[in-house]
Amino acid sequence: MKEIKSGQNTAIWRRIVAGQLVFALWCSYTSPAYSAGAAPAGDVSVEGNSAAISNINRAMQSPDARPANAPTRSSLQSQPAIVLPDMGDPGGDALSRVDERKYGEMIMRQIRPDADYSNDLPIYDYLNQMERRLLQAAKKLQLGGANEQGSGAYNFELFAVKDSSINAFALPGGFIGFHTGLLVSAESDSEVASVMGHETGHVLQRHLARQMDKQTTNTMIAIAGMVLGALAMSRNPQAAAGLMQGGQAAAINNQLSYSRDAEREADRIGFQILDASGYDVNGAPGFFQRLQKATGIMDKGVPTYVRTHPLTTDRIADMQDRARTVPARNVPTAVEFYFIKARARMEQAGSSSGLYDLKNTFDSLSKQSQVGKQMEGFYGLALIAQRQGKWDQAESDLQQARNLAQKASAPGSPIQRQSLSLEITASELALAKGRNEEALQIAQNALRAYPQSYAAGAAMVNAELKMGRTNDAITWLKARTRSQPNEILWWSMLSNAYDQANNVPMRHFALGEKYALEGAWPSAIEQLKIARSAGGADFYQSSSIDARLREMQRQYRDELKDQGKQFPG
Repeated sequence: MKEIKSGQNTAIWRRIVAGQLVFALWCSYTSPAYSAGAAPAGDVSVEGNSAAISNINRAMQSPDARPANAPTRSSLQSQPAIVLPDMGDPGGDALSRVDERKYGEMIMRQIRPDADYSNDLPIYDYLNQMERRLLQAAKKLQLGGANEQGSGAYNFELFAVKDSSINAFALPGGFIGFHTGLLVSAESDSEVASVMGHETGHVLQRHLARQMDKQTTNTMIAIAGMVLGALAMSRNPQAAAGLMQGGQAAAINNQLSYSRDAEREADRIGFQILDASGYDVNGAPGFFQRLQKATGIMDKGVPTYVRTHPLTTDRIADMQDRARTVPARNVPTAVEFYFIKARARMEQAGSSSGLYDLKNTFDSLSKQSQVGKQMEGFYGLALIAQRQGKWDQAESDLQQARNLAQKASAPGSPIQRQSLSLEITASELALAKGRNEEALQIAQNALRAYPQSYAAGAAMVNAELKMGRTNDAITWLKARTRSQPNEILWWSMLSNAYDQANNVPMRHFALGEKYALEGAWPSAIEQLKIARSAGGADFYQSSSIDARLREMQRQYRDELKDQGKQFPG
């Protein structure tokens, strides 16, 4: 497997590294579900934190890494499948599920506005559709935590980070992030699902919450805010590495034994979920084997996923043994997977020079013998042509990708025939060429096929606004903000729709909701004050604005209190 290396540490990972540094310093255990525990993401070089990596590597290779009471490889096949209980106890000093979500949302408010948070909607849809499939399987298996109701339920949300390193991580409350580099490096959707199942296992078993008490969490949030602010202001790519070296290597090394136990637990749960959801169970050992091979090239660095999710020969062997207990089955990769790989490459391309190199990559892929690589190549060429405003060339390349997808998914094939990515790109190209009715029709058809799709909904609204059907767009977006009030996308689009309709107070109201979800409380409160004083709102709208303003002020006050700060004014 080719070593992937990004040129610089990104702002988003300085924020995540800082937050996780605080987790490590104030918790009794550094969660294996967290990334960036050893170095700022986007730089897989050992330079800068070689002491930490050296300690981790020695611990990984230690003969004591395997507990004495762990099952042997030969005994695995004879053991019945075990439904694991929820080992996370919400009582006592353990962090409650409600608090988990609260702190997870606080962290996400730091991440979402960052330039390296991916806003690519087909990728977002792909990850969350896969997670819904995995969770459905977890619920049928009655795995601990999967069937919680009410305030204790996890509302999983997956997102992508524009980073070419191979990594994935889980945050408190069910937020799971994937590096685009992992999507690019995977060879099947079953491999992506295997990593996702593993991270889901960390969340369901509450590996982070079980090691944190409420008082520690409050302190952690206060310090995290200061560290995040300092790093954001400094924009110093060496700052995170320097902080990590300050005693962090010893802290990680001391807790590796527990980390390995948590990893095995997540492996077991992830395998059960993967098997029950219909993916290829060989996805996990195959993917992890390729990662393990990369660990032998220490002079070129270690993939981030390996540093934060310690791999051992025994772990991989255990996964292989479990896979052998499942009857062989043919699980073709969905065509959408190859288009998502192309979009992930586009997300991490960066500069115009990166786009030039990427075009050569896509051109090379389009000439490969494997149909999956051809699909990725032609679709990628369509995306580049679209980015460059070459609409005719983009449509030509898109049609090539569509033809290949139709051949790859013959009638009766379990491969998903319809591709959301293809339809979204087709709608965008039609809109760019002035074929507005066609663009709207394509988007509406995609939304009917994928009613939970963010990309299809956004494409439909964009077409409606382009056609002047502002009221239709507002009506749909209002319904979405009611059913999904925590989604920045819908509030942002609703603000634009109100702006097009010349509804000043509601435009500022929607913009305030967007800022609130990004954690910009002062800006959010200011927008609602503007909305209240703008005039033109009816009685119901005015009442909603006043009530929401008071609620935002209360939330801002509570968050400042958690951080040990005073509410202004």
